[in-house]
Amino acid sequence: MMRLQQSGREEVPLRGGRREARGPDLISFLPDAVLCSVISLLPIKEGARTQILSSRWRPLWRSAPLNLDTCGRSISKAVLCRILSEHRGGARCFNVSYSVLGGDSATLDGWLRSPALDSLQELEFWFSSSASPRPLVPHSTLRFSSTLRVAKFNYCKFPDDTAHQIHFPNLQQLQLCSVTISEDSLHAMLAGCPVLDRFELTYGHEGPPRPLMPPAALSISSTLRVAKFVRCRFPNTAACQVHFPSLQHLELEMVTIRGCSLHAMLSSCPALNSLILNYTYGFNQLIINSPKLKRVEMYFGRSDTEIRLDELIVVNAPCLEILHHRGPYEDSMEITIISARKLKVLGRITESIFRLELCTTVFNGLHDVRVATVMRSVKVLSLRLEYLNLDVVTNFMKCFPCMEKLYIKTYLMDDENFQLHDYKDHLECLDLHLKKLRISYYHGTRSHVEFAKFFVLNARVLESMVLDVEHTKKGDDWWFENQRRQLKLGKRASIGAQVVFTSDNCFDYLKDIH
Repeated sequence: MMRLQQSGREEVPLRGGRREARGPDLISFLPDAVLCSVISLLPIKEGARTQILSSRWRPLWRSAPLNLDTCGRSISKAVLCRILSEHRGGARCFNVSYSVLGGDSATLDGWLRSPALDSLQELEFWFSSSASPRPLVPHSTLRFSSTLRVAKFNYCKFPDDTAHQIHFPNLQQLQLCSVTISEDSLHAMLAGCPVLDRFELTYGHEGPPRPLMPPAALSISSTLRVAKFVRCRFPNTAACQVHFPSLQHLELEMVTIRGCSLHAMLSSCPALNSLILNYTYGFNQLIINSPKLKRVEMYFGRSDTEIRLDELIVVNAPCLEILHHRGPYEDSMEITIISARKLKVLGRITESIFRLELCTTVFNGLHDVRVATVMRSVKVLSLRLEYLNLDVVTNFMKCFPCMEKLYIKTYLMDDENFQLHDYKDHLECLDLHLKKLRISYYHGTRSHVEFAKFFVLNARVLESMVLDVEHTKKGDDWWFENQRRQLKLGKRASIGAQVVFTSDNCFDYLKDIH
C-alpha cells in the first residue's frame, strides 16, 4: 500500500519489504496543450496507449494532433476508419502504406475528407506498385493547400485538372515516386510551391532506355536546398540552363546525363556542398571546380552499354573534405587532385587505378610511386587491394603523414611472391598519428599475419585494429588464439591497442569516420 509522506514524496513498495521514495507525478500537471504536443510526437499505437496511464491522460489522445503512420504496422482499414472517426484534434502526419491502401483511391479520398485531418502538415501515401492503371490522386488533397509542409506521392497519377490547381504556399518537401504526370502539370505544381526546400523525383523501373525527365522538373523554386533524381535521363538543353542559387545537396541515382550537362548543372549551384553520383552514367570525365563543395561520393557498377567515368580532376575545391569513389574491381581510373587543401577523407583507392596524382606526388598504378609532396590534411584513407602489400601502404603513409584511420579491403587470400621487409625508416604516421586500422577479408595466412603484425609492432599510438574474418571462423577459439599468438600482441608498440576479430562484410568506412 502506498502512502504520501509529509515531504510530498510518494513511497513505492519494492521487493523484500524495502521502500523507495519517489517524487510526485509532475508531468501530469503540465497544461493540456503541452501534453497533447508530446503525445502527437509518438507513434500511433504508443500515443493511444497513453489513455491507460490515468484518468488525467485518458481524454488527451483524442484531442492531440494526430500522428498516423501505418508504415511497418499492421493496421486494417477498419481500424484506421475508427481512429479518424473518433479523433477530435487536428492532424500532424498522415502516412498510408500500400499494404493498407492497395489501389483504392476512393477510400483514400474519403479518409482525406475526414475532419480529423484538418490542418494536416505531412501527407504521404503509397498505392500498390502493381496497380494498373495508376490510381488517381484524390481531389481532396487540395484542401490541405494552406497547411501542408511535407507531401510524398507514390505510384499514382495526377489528373491534369488537379495538378493545375495545386498551390502549396508553405510546402517545404515534395517527393514524387513513380508518378504519372504531364509536363504542363508538373510545371504548374512546382510553380505552386514557392518555398520548396527538398525535392525528390523518382521514376519506376521501366527501360532500358531510362525515361526522359521533362525539362519542367528543373523549373524549381530558388529556395531549393536538396534535390534528388532517380532512374531517368536528363534533358540536355534544360540541364544547361538551370540555376539553383541555394542548392546545397544534389544526388543523382541511376541517372544518365551527358558530361557537358552535368558540368553546366554543377556550375549553376554556387552553394553546393554535397554531391552524390550513385550509378550515374553518360560522362567519362568529371571536373570539380567548386568553392563550397565539402563532400563528393561516387558509386559505379559494371556496364557494357553506358559511358562510365574514367577520369576525375579536382581543379580547385578549397572546402572539399570527403572524396569517395567506389567502382567494380577491375575499375581503372585516373584521379588528379590539384588543389583540395582541406581534404580529410580519401577512398576507395584501388590497385587497378591507372594513375593517381596528388599535387606533385604521382602513383602510376600503386607500385610505381614518386612522392614529391605530402598532404597533411588527410586523416582517413580507404584502400582496396588485391593482396595486402606493405610497400603500397607505406607509400601512402609517407604521402599522408597525419593519417589517423586506415581501412583496407583485400579479396585474395595470399600472395605467392610475398616477401617480408625490415623497415628501418621511422614513419611519422606510425609514430604519432595512426590510431585505427581495419582489414576486411582477413584470412590469417602468412602474408596477412605479417602485414597486421607490422602495425602491432610499429604503430606507437594505435588504439584499435579490427580484423574482419569469415563467418566460418566463429566459435573456433583455437584459431583466434593462434592468430593472437602469431601477431605478437605481447610486444605491441602501443600498450593500449586493442585487436578485435569481427565478421562484418557489410562494413562501410564512411559511417565510421567521425
